[in-house]
Amino acid sequence: MAKNRSVEYVAWLAMKARCYAPCNNGTTYQDKGLIVCEEWKHDFNKFLSDMGKRPSPKHSIDRIDNDKGYSKENCRWATMKTQCSNRGAFNKVFEYKGQSMVLKEWARVLGIKYTTLYMRITRSGLSFEEAISEDPFSRMITIDGETMILKDWCIKLGRKYSTVVNRIHDGMNVIEAIKMKTPK
Repeated sequence: MAKNRSVEYVAWLAMKARCYAPCNNGTTYQDKGLIVCEEWKHDFNKFLSDMGKRPSPKHSIDRIDNDKGYSKENCRWATMKTQCSNRGAFNKVFEYKGQSMVLKEWARVLGIKYTTLYMRITRSGLSFEEAISEDPFSRMITIDGETMILKDWCIKLGRKYSTVVNRIHDGMNVIEAIKMKTPK
């Protein structure tokens, strides 16, 4: 295959265009001042020698550290899944029980919806360990060995939910607030 038609050559051209083409002014690449290393900038064969052939159609060029430019030390052929795990601050790596993964991967492994996990950490301010716990907001209430959320207790005991919530907000113990019969 002629070099001007190979996928590796197209990737090399696209990489240079992201960093230098006038039509890409104002993009993240140019705003961050990202560059292509001197060895690759004008020499496709050096790029191909360092990177090798693209392993499969599912792979494209990826920068390992998104704050650095294109070079042998900072580039790899990667799948979209790997690249998506390597984008921006929202893909912070979390360590748990000796394993490190991005949040999306943890969500898949733990069987928790990604958006649920993300919101628990970002909106609710929970630590990673709290966010992955079975009852992250301590909403489960155990009475006489049975555990349910407040709303289910109110239904089971025939209590008005808003009344029980008001009692709790007024400082009453949760279990007392649930057990106290609502005046008729």
